Amino acid sequence: MATATTEPRLPTVGRYRLSAVDGRSLLRRQLTWTACQAAAAAGLTAAGVTIGQPALAVAGSLSAAVLAIGYRSAAKAAAIAAATLGGVWTLSLFPATTGGAVGINGAQVLLAGGIIGAGLAWMRTDHNHWQIVQTTLAGVTTVGLGWWVATRLLGGLPTAPLAAGLHGALFGLLASQSIVVAALRYSVTQRIPSPRKIKAILQPRYQPTCIKAHRLDAALASHAPDDEIRDGLGEVAAWIYKLQWSLQVMDREIEAISDIDLQTRIAQLYTDAEQSDDEFVVERCVAAAQHLETLRSHREGLTQERSRIAALVEYAAAYQEEARAGLVLARMQPGDYIPARLDDVLGRLRAHAQEQRAARDTARELTRLADPTQQAR
Repeated sequence: MATATTEPRLPTVGRYRLSAVDGRSLLRRQLTWTACQAAAAAGLTAAGVTIGQPALAVAGSLSAAVLAIGYRSAAKAAAIAAATLGGVWTLSLFPATTGGAVGINGAQVLLAGGIIGAGLAWMRTDHNHWQIVQTTLAGVTTVGLGWWVATRLLGGLPTAPLAAGLHGALFGLLASQSIVVAALRYSVTQRIPSPRKIKAILQPRYQPTCIKAHRLDAALASHAPDDEIRDGLGEVAAWIYKLQWSLQVMDREIEAISDIDLQTRIAQLYTDAEQSDDEFVVERCVAAAQHLETLRSHREGLTQERSRIAALVEYAAAYQEEARAGLVLARMQPGDYIPARLDDVLGRLRAHAQEQRAARDTARELTRLADPTQQAR
C-alpha cells in the first residue's frame, strides 16, 4: 500500500500479443516453412538419405525450413541448422530407446524441436531468457506433435519422394506453429485502482479527478475495438491517478515551505548580521540566510514542476473524455473508430516520467561526486 512518500502500486493486466509486423508476416513464414520442409524431405528421400540415415533426413528437412524463414539472420539460422544436425547425429550414436522400422527415435525428434525452438527466440533481437525457455518448450511440442501426426497418418517415414514430400508438408505445417510462440510478446499494462483505494490513498481534493477517470475507463472498456486500444486507454487512466498522487506529494512539500515565512526570516537574518559586531554571529546569520534562499529556490522549482504535472493531468483527462465520446459515436456509425493520437499521448506521459527519473539519477550522481565519503563506498 502506498504511503505519503512511496509511489503507489497499481493493478496490472498482462497479455500475450503479436506486433503488427509479426502479424502481417506470420502466415507467409509458416507457409514458407511448410513448403521448404516438404521440398527438402522429398529431395533427401530422392537422394537416398532417408533410407540410409533417416534421423539426419528429418533433421535436414527441419534445418532447411529454418534456413528458409531465417534468411534475414542468415548466420544465426545456419548456426541453428548446424546445431540441429549435430545434436540429432550425436544422439544417434546412443542405442535407440524407441526402436521402430523408421530408424529414428522420439528423443531425436524432440531434441531437434528443442534446438529449433530455442533458436527461433535467439534469432530475435528482443529475446530474453524466459522467451528462450518458452519457445524451446513450444518447439519440442510442435515438432513432436507434427512428427507423430505425419507418421501416424502415413504409416511411418516414407521412402518414396512424393510420399516423403507429403509427410514433410504435414510435419512442417504443425512444426511451424512454433513460429507463432516465438513471435508472441508478453506485456503488462497498469490500470487505475478502484474508487475505494483512491479514497484510501488520496486526500479529498485529489479524489474527484481520479474517480471520474475510473468511471470513464470502465466505460471505455466496453467500447474499445481491441485489447491494444483498451490497454492504451487504461494506461492513460492509470497516469491520471499517478499524477494526482504526485500533486498530493508536491503540494505537501510546497505547503511545508511557507514563502512568506521564508522571506521574513531571510530579511531578519540579514538585519541581524548588519547590526551585529560579532564576526561569528555575522557569519552564521549570513550562512543561515543563504540556506533559506536555497530553500526558497527549491520551493520555486517545486511550484514550477507542480504546474507541469497539473497540466499533464488536464491533458490526459481531456483526451480520455474525447476518446470515450468518439468510441460511443462510432457505435452509431458504420466502421471502426480508433482514438487518434493515443501513442502520442502515452509517449508524452511516459517521457515526463523518464525525465523525472533521469533528473533524480543525475542529482544523486552529483551528490555522490561532491561527497568524498560516498565516493569511497
